[in-house]
Amino acid sequence: MDTEQEEFYFQWHIINACNLRCKHCYQTEFTDNELVSFSKLKFIVERIRTALKKWGRKGRIAITGGEPLIHKDFFSLLSYLENLPEIGKISVLTNGTLITKKEVALFKSYKKLHFIQISLDGANSKTHDIIRGKGNYEKALSAVKLLVKDQIPVRIMYTFQKNNVVEIPALIDLAISEGIDDITFERLVPSGRSAKKKNDMISPQKMKEVFQYISDRSIKEKKKGTALTIMKLRTLWALLDKKKYKNKTKPIDFKLILGAICSIGIDSLTILPDGTVLPCRRLPIPIGNLFNDSIFKIWYTSPLLWEIRNKQNLKGKCQNCELIPNCSGCRAIAYAVTGDYLAEDPQCWK
Repeated sequence: MDTEQEEFYFQWHIINACNLRCKHCYQTEFTDNELVSFSKLKFIVERIRTALKKWGRKGRIAITGGEPLIHKDFFSLLSYLENLPEIGKISVLTNGTLITKKEVALFKSYKKLHFIQISLDGANSKTHDIIRGKGNYEKALSAVKLLVKDQIPVRIMYTFQKNNVVEIPALIDLAISEGIDDITFERLVPSGRSAKKKNDMISPQKMKEVFQYISDRSIKEKKKGTALTIMKLRTLWALLDKKKYKNKTKPIDFKLILGAICSIGIDSLTILPDGTVLPCRRLPIPIGNLFNDSIFKIWYTSPLLWEIRNKQNLKGKCQNCELIPNCSGCRAIAYAVTGDYLAEDPQCWK
């Protein structure tokens, strides 16, 4: 890793407990035998700070769970991170159901708060609540309205699968009408509670159609001057314009860019409540534990990370793909479907 002043991303799950049981969740455990104490949270923060100092990088930390707002020290942790020079940006990934005016008022005080991400899996209560439980669409949408009203940046995260993919146009309409800043799209990863839902994944050809619509829509909204940013920084997007990404000679506008390499082994790690470190949250293979080893040691000695960093190890369509480094397939989806994290991305339409 170079030592340029770039960001390093940590997705930190501070709690397993959650008030929902979403059908597509990648977790299997929703209880905490022992809530992680604030002192242990600070110990993990110190591990993060030590690595960032060695690398000369700023940290970007996404606090999540489970449902992070359940943790009694949630806001104390935000305050602690707010005052650390090594931490550049903080985001919160939540289902939104526990956000009221009280929480919004507290969020307003954090200058490093980059955005609050709220999951919406449908453009209406019927679709969303089939996935996330009755009444939860209205709670999530209420949180969105409260945050937008107080000018706190809001990002919507949408996980598409067969039973909700038809609502993407309506969801983008909703995001625009509600004044939401960003919308990001995730593919269903059949692991955890959704391990037996491989049949809910959309086909490679349908994936191409969906991505093309979202890309075309993003261009249309940019031309109209719409404030919403439609995020497309994930694997496979670059397939929509192979020529541009194979022969890229100048920077591409952020609102129009398509594709990003899988971040495993590049600039991110996931931390679980007990200190376990994963290559990413959706690839559930432990590579260390922060109560035993430093981030620095884990980063440079994990065989899994070294395997994935070397793109020549990838298999099938992903091997020697001309679109690397703008795409290298999703290692978590490959693992969930085939049991091999080096296998080709099963939804690639190349």
